Amino acid sequence: MGMLYGMFGMGCLIAGYWIDHVYTFGTGRWLIAASMGPGIVIGLWSAMSVEITGLPELVGAYNGLGGLAAALEGFAQYLDPNAANFVRNGKVILPQTNPMLWVQAIALVLSVVIGMMTFTGSLIACAKLHGTIASKPRVVPFRWFVTAFLFSAMVVCGSLAFSAGQTWNDRQVGIWFIFVVAILASIYGIIAVMAIGGGDMPVSISVLNSLSGFSTSAAGFMLSNKALVVSGAFVGSSGIILTLVMCM
Repeated sequence: MGMLYGMFGMGCLIAGYWIDHVYTFGTGRWLIAASMGPGIVIGLWSAMSVEITGLPELVGAYNGLGGLAAALEGFAQYLDPNAANFVRNGKVILPQTNPMLWVQAIALVLSVVIGMMTFTGSLIACAKLHGTIASKPRVVPFRWFVTAFLFSAMVVCGSLAFSAGQTWNDRQVGIWFIFVVAILASIYGIIAVMAIGGGDMPVSISVLNSLSGFSTSAAGFMLSNKALVVSGAFVGSSGIILTLVMCM
């Protein structure tokens, strides 16, 4: 019943935002509807056609796509000419202050980092569950050093995307720093899940499910969208609880 309530609540949320002209207006309303159509068809087809034993793989794939969506939102927000302003109903209300922009920038980098980690990690988890990749744990040499290097590089590149002359809508140097952040996060997602044995993949998928929620919540901070913040926090916190229960 909890899943049914969640589906009903999310459906009402999507319908409310779709109807509200403050967030969805003009031709955007029909573009969103047209883009949702294929997703609904593919989602129903994949869920109904998969065997019960393949559900963990399917859930892992859905988690990965959720993370990828959050990361793509980060790229789109960085390239948006109006990212530094409050925009409602297609009109600029007022510019954001510097503290607001820094919060938005941090949320953007987190959305890209967590989203890409979730995407590549989920792909590896699905491949291990399917047997495409051997379930044996594979740990890279000097793992802690590699992890520290990757995260340090992500922090540096994420900062440079908004400093040293770069700012929002920078399609020259700035966007390449965001690309580097995405690539480094993708590499870490692969390394992290490859180091886990196949028997622990369901727990890994639960962690990735939690990460997909937090990437959505970060995207909500980035877009000033309360619905994304709340729904992402629900998914992230419930994923952590489920992970803890599975580890007991």
